Amino acid sequence: MNRKIGKGTFIFYEPHPWVRKGLQALIDPVHTCSNSFERLKEIEMALNDNGKQTVIMELYNHSENLYDVIQFVLTVRIFWADAAIVIFTDVTNPSILAILAAHPHLSLISKRDKLDCLLNAIEAANLKLIYRSPEIERIQGQLIQPLSQSEWRILAFMTGGANSQRIANATQRSYKTVSTHKLNVMRKLKLNQADFMRLVLVFRTRYFFDYIESV
Repeated sequence: MNRKIGKGTFIFYEPHPWVRKGLQALIDPVHTCSNSFERLKEIEMALNDNGKQTVIMELYNHSENLYDVIQFVLTVRIFWADAAIVIFTDVTNPSILAILAAHPHLSLISKRDKLDCLLNAIEAANLKLIYRSPEIERIQGQLIQPLSQSEWRILAFMTGGANSQRIANATQRSYKTVSTHKLNVMRKLKLNQADFMRLVLVFRTRYFFDYIESV
């Protein structure tokens, strides 16, 4: 393949050494500069020094929690508006990918896609265009049961910091009903108890506060 990653400065957040080597092989050293980091704090410091960089990142890393990475990805545009973000991932959970896909500033590509797709994703991210690779679109096409209005309401209260008993009191429903809605949300999002609570914590400072005020 003759195509190379274009001009600019790149940050790689990738746990697998062989993938990092592959990414480095795409770099034209004459026109580009790149750095590999293992911690989100390092990426933040690099972006503080130069906010106009392209970040190519996996969603998981041995040194960080998946949900901390998701939170970083969802909020990066707030602090570094000029950064281009490319999610290059092995993660196949359709609910997590759907959450990320709702944010147009992210380019999403699966590691199962062809290399050309990665280069297309990088170009799109730098042009502030939406890019979803074929495999990402296929995964998103998998049937995900939508949350009901009641389930969204329960999730909104939990994100706001309320426990099941407080939600039951506020909604004038039984504790058992609230717990059932919570279990249905977990089932539909395909998350276990621990992962669900981590996701709630990620969203607690980001989502649903306007929704809570409206219900």
